[in-house]
Amino acid sequence: MTGRRLRISDHALLRILRHAGGVDVETLRAAVAMALARSVERAELIGEKDFVIVSDGLRYVVSGNTLVTVTEAPKR
Repeated sequence: MTGRRLRISDHALLRILRHAGGVDVETLRAAVAMALARSVERAELIGEKDFVIVSDGLRYVVSGNTLVTVTEAPKR
């Protein structure tokens, strides 16, 4: 072995979960959308298109009506 580790992209990992791991990605997508729906509605009411939702230790970044990333929320 050369010592180089194979890097696995997020896209590839998602495909593995979907096709080999038996994860129903569309059901997960719908569940996340439902969990964030109230916060998204509030942001829309005040005209925000780009915003952050912090919930249950996670930080959801929304841009233009698309959830673009999720990270751990900073510890307080």
